[in-house]
Amino acid sequence: MHTFSDKLITDYEEKANLAMAFICRAMMLFMLLVIVLNLLGVFIIEDTIYPVLIFSAAIMFVPTILYNFLHINSITVRYIVLTLFVIMSGILYSILSYHVIMMLCFPVVLSCLYCDLKSVIYTSALGIPVIIVSHLLSAYFSVVPDEPLVELEDIIVYGILPRLIEYIGFVIICCSMARKIQKLIKGLADKNNELYHEQEVIVTSLAEMIEAQSHETGQHVKRVSEYTKILCTALNMSDEETWKVSNAAALHDVGKIMIPQEIINKPGKLTADEFEIIKTHVQYGKKLLEKSSGELMRVSSNIAHHHHEKYDGTGYMGIQGDNIDLYARCVSVADVFDALVSKRPYKKAWLPEDARKEIVSQSGRQFDPVIVKAFDDNYDKFIEVLNKYPDSYE
Repeated sequence: MHTFSDKLITDYEEKANLAMAFICRAMMLFMLLVIVLNLLGVFIIEDTIYPVLIFSAAIMFVPTILYNFLHINSITVRYIVLTLFVIMSGILYSILSYHVIMMLCFPVVLSCLYCDLKSVIYTSALGIPVIIVSHLLSAYFSVVPDEPLVELEDIIVYGILPRLIEYIGFVIICCSMARKIQKLIKGLADKNNELYHEQEVIVTSLAEMIEAQSHETGQHVKRVSEYTKILCTALNMSDEETWKVSNAAALHDVGKIMIPQEIINKPGKLTADEFEIIKTHVQYGKKLLEKSSGELMRVSSNIAHHHHEKYDGTGYMGIQGDNIDLYARCVSVADVFDALVSKRPYKKAWLPEDARKEIVSQSGRQFDPVIVKAFDDNYDKFIEVLNKYPDSYE
């Protein structure tokens, strides 16, 4: 069973990184507001605030640089950023004291974006010694003129302890939220995998029906799926996307179960009327699949509908160029190659090299040039698949 929970979680974490960067840019406006209020005399703070706020603003811009510009999304970087935020909150608190009590909780709030209990616990635990040190440094250097707590006992009893109690209470809430949402996300990921598995079973069953009906084509369905996987990989599609397209490719001819056997397996050339009947299998394929739930069924429906279109617009329905579904363009190359190198009731099998030349000669006409190049560059892999899944005729 294929699972893509890791990809789902990775996508979520990347979005959380971008959300963090946005929130930090907004917090930079908070820094500006503090400076303005200080200039207006609302705060009574020494000029040491300015380099500290500039430093804090620089820290706030780090996520934007890492996540928006450099696109670095590793877990190590996440912990480094959270550590910087905890230190920054401690420095701000030591300078501004009770003016910025909420800043002590800021890193913990940010860690909740990931809905990862480990990140929240790490950030929370790091914040406790920072709160204590910040209070002590603030009192020692007397950097806050209007700070009423000057004696060590008062600092501990009326400063540090209340802040820690408030902080720990807030941390408990954040940990509870993170744990519950993390559990929810895991449940969604498991459900996603279950749905993929169910769709894969349906695809496999339908593909077996197709192969049983057209037994002369042997393992055509399996080979087309493998060829399609090669093309998707060459086109730099993700593992999940490649899995969906290669599995959906197995249903490209599902509509043929609605076509009379005597036409499908006719040993001679089809009449004009018979060919028109054959052409309807793309419409049948679409109708059979389009109302099914799930992304895999949607992809299968598009492939079944478009796989006989030609890049120059001379296909079954006259759809042209990039208007043809991308996945169907991949399957088209895979399907035609395998049809050429396979024995049919109406023809002998081509030599693989002749089929290769035919595919390449149709670049820009029957096939998408980009996909033809991917085919040509990976021709050896096509031959490996062809040899791995040979036809067997009774």
